[in-house]
Amino acid sequence: MNLLNGTHEELQERISLLTREREAAKRVLVAAADSLSMSYVVDESFSVDELLSGTAQRLRSLISLDSLVFYLFSPDGLDWAAAFCDPAESLAFFEEEMAPLVEDGTIAWAVDRNKPLVISSGAFPAIPGERRPERRILLHSIMAPSGSLGIFMGLLGEDESGILDVSFAFATVILSSAAGILQNARFNSTVQELNLELQSKIERLEESERSLAEAIKAKELFLASVSHEVRTPLNGVMGIAAILENTQLDSRQRELVGVLKDESQALLGMINDLLDFSKMEAGRLVFENAPFDLRSLWTSVTDSFAARASAKGLVFSMSLDRGVPGAVSGDSLRLRQLLANLVGNAVKFTSSGSVTVTGDIGDSDETRFVFRVRVQDTGIGIPQKEQERLFQPFVQGDASLARRFGGTGLGLAIARRIAEGMGGGISFTSREGEGSTFSFEVPLSRSDGVEHGRDLDFAGATGAPDYGRASALVVEDNPTSRMVAVSLLQQAGIGTVEVAVDGEAALELLSRSRYNLIFMDIQMPGINGLEALSIIRDPGSSVLDHDTPVVAMTANVLPGDRERFLAAGMSDYIAKPVQSSELARVARKFLAADSEMPTDFAVPAVSDAPAPHRHEALLERLGGDLELCDRTLSLFVEDSSELLRKAALALKAGDAEETKRLFHTLRGASVNVDASRMAELAGRAEIAAESSDLAEAGGLLPRLVEAREEFVAEVDSAHDQVGSPRGADCIIDAQETGGGGAYENTCGGG
Repeated sequence: MNLLNGTHEELQERISLLTREREAAKRVLVAAADSLSMSYVVDESFSVDELLSGTAQRLRSLISLDSLVFYLFSPDGLDWAAAFCDPAESLAFFEEEMAPLVEDGTIAWAVDRNKPLVISSGAFPAIPGERRPERRILLHSIMAPSGSLGIFMGLLGEDESGILDVSFAFATVILSSAAGILQNARFNSTVQELNLELQSKIERLEESERSLAEAIKAKELFLASVSHEVRTPLNGVMGIAAILENTQLDSRQRELVGVLKDESQALLGMINDLLDFSKMEAGRLVFENAPFDLRSLWTSVTDSFAARASAKGLVFSMSLDRGVPGAVSGDSLRLRQLLANLVGNAVKFTSSGSVTVTGDIGDSDETRFVFRVRVQDTGIGIPQKEQERLFQPFVQGDASLARRFGGTGLGLAIARRIAEGMGGGISFTSREGEGSTFSFEVPLSRSDGVEHGRDLDFAGATGAPDYGRASALVVEDNPTSRMVAVSLLQQAGIGTVEVAVDGEAALELLSRSRYNLIFMDIQMPGINGLEALSIIRDPGSSVLDHDTPVVAMTANVLPGDRERFLAAGMSDYIAKPVQSSELARVARKFLAADSEMPTDFAVPAVSDAPAPHRHEALLERLGGDLELCDRTLSLFVEDSSELLRKAALALKAGDAEETKRLFHTLRGASVNVDASRMAELAGRAEIAAESSDLAEAGGLLPRLVEAREEFVAEVDSAHDQVGSPRGADCIIDAQETGGGGAYENTCGGG
């Protein structure tokens, strides 16, 4: 009986143990199922502390833990720190436990294992003779797919023998899940940091682009201003020089005119080099493909440099192989610029000996061929140390060359860009003191014929066509530029040349008369050149001939200006200063079919009367032509009166832009007639208006009126014997009111 009772009790105990284990397993499985549902959104609101706190709660649902801590490695893996400890005051205990475990390598071993490790606590060892049990610590790596992110330590609150294996297994799963979330959070943080850094770089780049755009705009505005301001008076200088050259001059006068032309041409060349370089830097150096006569181009360049080479005593020759076709397609203007650059350099840097230029054909087929040019001279040559940087901008072979020969040092840089832009290349060989040989190759297309007018056989010094039955209209608001254009066109033999001072006046004339050719300034008050062009081309306008060729004649020569004007519908483009060769080219392009060809220019008579006034410089610029000088002064007297009247009205209306434009025009006109005080005051007023300081500009207006009256009095006094060009007085009273000025004015017409 006792045996049966004992067996029954053992059975009951085993059943009770199994029941407890089943309940524990059930509890573990429920806790594990709950733990496996860890869900955290990794975004800006994500908190590592919340993740580790939740992980600790799930671990405690599986294993009894009196205290615990999560150590996480730094992103670079070189350091670690306690990220979460519960309770917080137990951190000192874990720090004390950690030190020997690091020293003996236990932590390093546990970090690389994704399994639980139970070790004895150094702070709670078993003491013989006492009942205090040994305390145990659970170590477990926090292992993500990319590697270990840290180590978990927990002080067990129960005997490890009572912990089911499944509890340890699910603890591994929970810690791995937490490590995966931590890894994603770190990736997200890294991405966010990179995004912020990228955004910061983008903002800095955008700011740099804005600054660069502003700098480019400022540079272009500066170039536009300088180019326009230089080209406008240079237009007058070169135009008058061309007119003088065809008057009756003695040998000394003709020599001086030649010097004037050469120096003006050199100045224009420098301006053109700077503008071409600006186009290259802006990526706006464009090339066209149009038919032209290559042989005529070659002859034109030959004529341009033969006289210059002869004057230096050089043996000069330019020979073109008979196999080179005349009718080709390409960019004739750029090809001429490239050829002229190299030939010009050869003549420029050769003081004795020869310059020999040859042109022939390289590779070719039925439609295309390579045009090869070789320019050989016996000049100064290029030192070996300078040859590598010769094609760099603003570089000449020697610093002293700029002083000896002048120039910008841009010519060869531009030449290389042109050759490469046309699909070819340029090379050279040179020996110091013996000379240089420059060669270039560019592909050209064969053409069945030359488009009418694209022939670049410019008029030379010996003659120009006589378009006696042709008529032309010059639309120009600047009196001097207007006079120069009219004189050159008349010298070119055009039978009828009429003028309009602005776009509105031009449209009125075009509504009453037909012209064979129109030369149109761009910057004009009221209706500007492009606006006038659009009305001319409009079939619904009152203009009689909507297809009349309209040629832009302007000082706007910044990158893209020529292309912009042609795209707007201009038939051609002439840059100021206007040159007779360009007028001849345009006239031949549009008028040659209906014209006769005389032998040379008409030669106007020159007055022998002495200059009765003190403006010797003006009279000298006009070739001693007293009548032309008087006309110029009369125009200025009248024009300056009107400009001052309009400036007073613009000031009264508070229109800074119009005020600036009027003072700008007055300054240019004053310079042309040597009214230096007026030019200086008008320049100051222009600067003030540009800064919107209308009070300052208005304060200069009475002084300008006074300066004009003094100038008119001098002119009247000097011209008493031949008639006065003066106009009515211009009276402007300025009354300051508040922050600006009210201007009452009475300016009579002249």
